Amino acid sequence: MLISSSRPSPYIIAFVLGESLLMIGGAVLAVYFRLGTSAEIFTFRYSWYRLLLVPVVLQVTFYYSDLHNFRISRPFIWIVARVTQAMAVGTLALAVVYYFLPRLLLGRGILFLSFIITTLLVLIWRGLYRWALQQRFLAARLLILGSGSLADSIIEELISRSDNVYNVVGIMDLSADGLARRAGDEPTPEVNLSEQWASLLKAELRHDPSELMGLVRYLEVNMVVAAMDEKRGRMPMQELLEVRMVGVPIITGEDFYEQIAGRILADRIRPGWLIFSPGFTTSRLRSLTKRAMDVAISLMGLLLSLPFTWLIALAIKLDSKGPLIYRQERTGQHGKIFQVLKFRSMVSDAEKLSGPVWAEEDDSRITRVGRIMRKTRLDEIPQMYNVLKGEMSFVGPRPERPNFVKQLSQELPYYQERLKVKPGITGWAQICYPYGSTVNAALEKLNYDLYYIKHSSISMDMTILLQTIKIIIFGGGGR
Repeated sequence: MLISSSRPSPYIIAFVLGESLLMIGGAVLAVYFRLGTSAEIFTFRYSWYRLLLVPVVLQVTFYYSDLHNFRISRPFIWIVARVTQAMAVGTLALAVVYYFLPRLLLGRGILFLSFIITTLLVLIWRGLYRWALQQRFLAARLLILGSGSLADSIIEELISRSDNVYNVVGIMDLSADGLARRAGDEPTPEVNLSEQWASLLKAELRHDPSELMGLVRYLEVNMVVAAMDEKRGRMPMQELLEVRMVGVPIITGEDFYEQIAGRILADRIRPGWLIFSPGFTTSRLRSLTKRAMDVAISLMGLLLSLPFTWLIALAIKLDSKGPLIYRQERTGQHGKIFQVLKFRSMVSDAEKLSGPVWAEEDDSRITRVGRIMRKTRLDEIPQMYNVLKGEMSFVGPRPERPNFVKQLSQELPYYQERLKVKPGITGWAQICYPYGSTVNAALEKLNYDLYYIKHSSISMDMTILLQTIKIIIFGGGGR
């Protein structure tokens, strides 16, 4: 998993803004120690754009150094090394900018001093934020209503995140097994993890819905998540109404999981949830804007990649026999079949004997040059021509082969819904989930595709494009 949500939490936004202010502060302190108050930078009218350039450049290098990925817990020594590396690269980038645009220069001999001061300030800031997360000072107090697969998925997602801003303080198990335990009867043999979760999280465990209001007050709960697998006939509506009337937000488990995980659980939602859930909207302006962006990026991409194209073509021809461009049938928007274009990365006639099959890890059919192209996604350069023709978009669900679409439509719920939009060269599923060649992997990618279709916007497309560039530069991608 690379990233988990297209919309950063307010805590992350506040963190990055605070860090940016510290970067500006580091530059100001460096100027002060070097030149004193007589420096021109202290005349705000002349210097605001110079100061603003510092965090812009440094935050770009931080982003591409994976320092904006707060989901994964890292040792602090890793953070020290990576921040120092990113600061060095950012300082070098600023030096290049100052060389070509000397008007933006903060002052002579400032860069090295600024590098030291800002690095120390950033490390202190990140250390404090890490400590605050560990102490749960920023965490909202959560009560989960229900048990079963949905509740388990929510808790597993929260436990797996180092940037978790929710503290599960209570679990109310209203399953048949939980009610049997409350009554003192023999519980059913079905698997129930509520007791294990409550013990692990040090959370209060209850089975009586009449205790809900008292539990909310006793635990000072900030939010209730209704995560029952079976809601009909078991949802304590009166108790939830009382909780809501005192100002405590209540959210369904499906909506909460979508917010924290950046994906939709396709195998655990009902058609009614999709029908009444906000999102899945588009407009003519959105369609025209997306198309204009597709054309502009594809034309620019084809132009910029032209020098690499000749080198790639030469490498493919020298590496193995066969055509330069590989054409393959794919299913596009509304089920329309089209020919996708790619640089050939496999031996010629790779599926002559086997028929259509998914690519596997260390697939023997992939050529030496093809393996490099797939890691860097250079094999997908010709697909920009598919985008210009209107068969694909730059961002969208990955186009699948017709026989796989037929198979997966029969095995996975809502799989046909991903055909409502144009397929893309890159997409939310591609940057969030590693390549997979199984039905289970297809289900996981479908979860991300449905999330993208629901929340599709220009800002989300730009986020995906920036992350894709990062993957291309530092490796990753499909087989």
